Amino acid sequence: MGTTNVRLPRGVTLRKHRNDDTINITFTYKGVKCREPLSHLAVNPKNIKYAERLLGEIYNNIGRGAFNYADYFPKSSKLKIFGKTGNGSQIRHYLTEYLSICQTRNLSPSTIRGYKKCMEALRDLHEIRAAELTPALLKNWIKNQTTVLKTIRNQLSFLRSALDEAVIDGVIPVNPVSLVKASRYRSQRSEDSHYVVDPLSPDEVTALLRAAGNRQWENLFRFAINTGLRSSELCALAWKDIDFDKRKASVQNASVVGIIKTTKTRAGKRKVDLNDEALEALNQQKAFTYKKEAFVFEDPKTGQPWAGADAIRKKAWVPAIKKAGIRYRNPYQTRHTFATQHISQGANLFWLASQMGHKGPEMLFRHYGSYMEEYDGHTDKRVLRLVENPSKGAA
Repeated sequence: MGTTNVRLPRGVTLRKHRNDDTINITFTYKGVKCREPLSHLAVNPKNIKYAERLLGEIYNNIGRGAFNYADYFPKSSKLKIFGKTGNGSQIRHYLTEYLSICQTRNLSPSTIRGYKKCMEALRDLHEIRAAELTPALLKNWIKNQTTVLKTIRNQLSFLRSALDEAVIDGVIPVNPVSLVKASRYRSQRSEDSHYVVDPLSPDEVTALLRAAGNRQWENLFRFAINTGLRSSELCALAWKDIDFDKRKASVQNASVVGIIKTTKTRAGKRKVDLNDEALEALNQQKAFTYKKEAFVFEDPKTGQPWAGADAIRKKAWVPAIKKAGIRYRNPYQTRHTFATQHISQGANLFWLASQMGHKGPEMLFRHYGSYMEEYDGHTDKRVLRLVENPSKGAA
């Protein structure tokens, strides 16, 4: 039939082709003018009426916040703008989308790896549609996890950021993760019970340094044990950060997989006192890296700065530990060795907390409480009471 006499409702148009015409509907969604063809429909009054009703249904759903573009137009090029929120409205889609966003932001490789682990850990939620994820479902998921509270919080943080995209897309009005507090359903004690402080004894420290074999390894270990720096901070320490006159090291950065970034917290940026042993390690290290005017410690096999904690562990720490005949611990125990040595000597806990990059001594008490009890003859008992009961400090 001819189409010239067909009355077209508002928003419904015809596109002429060589052999036939196509019904198109036009509407505005999220400020974008959208024109979609109904190619499967012949041009006749009945189908034009259907197009008018379809357009009304779309506007009604848009008004209610229930419009899903992909459900109506799964092959539309507009999905590049609005996202494939048909199948894509599943949690998996938003996790993948957010991971892609993070990669474009040039976040550190270790952060990206951590996010990928979070995504895998959230696999039980992948097939749930974003609009169907409720606080009750999240609560049950938290209760079923076997990891520590800190890990669960990290995973939920990743999920929260991912679902912020669903809020932006209009798929959900409120991010359900923001309504759930993990600590309400998991005990903090479960995290503390997994935390192992296993410092080296004085004899083990001596054995480790003697077994290092490579002088640069020995300098690195000696400095770590006497300053409490994290491995990532050791990797980023530069000669310009050392003040030999004032016997101070300025800790501002950390190196993760070769990428230098600032410390995570304000307290992490700090001035660390250098004792005789730490200064001896630096003076011995000058012969290897001082003229390069860059980083203090390097991988002697490559002549390049250490890429990160894992590189130190694999290349230097593990061989030295084995050669020394010491029971294995990870390199982070040099930090615990530093802390427990000072506690045993009755160090001021507020000073020790500042040296380690903590906001206050509460963290020390949490991790080293048993050592404080063991050495309570040396440690200031009033400080211990302040740590246990901060509200009584005004006395």
